[in-house]
Amino acid sequence: MGKPRYTLIFDGECGICSRSVAWLNERDRDHRFEFIPFQEPAVPARFPQISREEFESAMQLVSPDGARWQGALAVEEILKLLPRWRILGPFFRVPGIRRLADFIYRAVARNRSRLGCGDHCAVRPPSGPI
Repeated sequence: MGKPRYTLIFDGECGICSRSVAWLNERDRDHRFEFIPFQEPAVPARFPQISREEFESAMQLVSPDGARWQGALAVEEILKLLPRWRILGPFFRVPGIRRLADFIYRAVARNRSRLGCGDHCAVRPPSGPI
């Protein structure tokens, strides 16, 4: 059996989300992440502690031990787990950066269905966990 992985639960119907997962999957050389669209039927039973509203409002990152981050905090944690990107970790300790990152994340998440999701962003991950 392999190493336990972090699970990233995202909106599988969102082009921005799907492109972000594809970007992350390309950089996940150590296979630390499992990617699951929240629309998968097994997700509510596997993650009963996360409400439908939370899935719909922000991506959810769940660690192998059950710790959870959502939205901009999930982005920060993901970057810390990627060897070539963890250098950005200290950036989030700059006063005001986490607040700004959260503001930007929420604005993009609220408008994700309207932001750049034409035919050119029809990238979709395969159905089921990657």
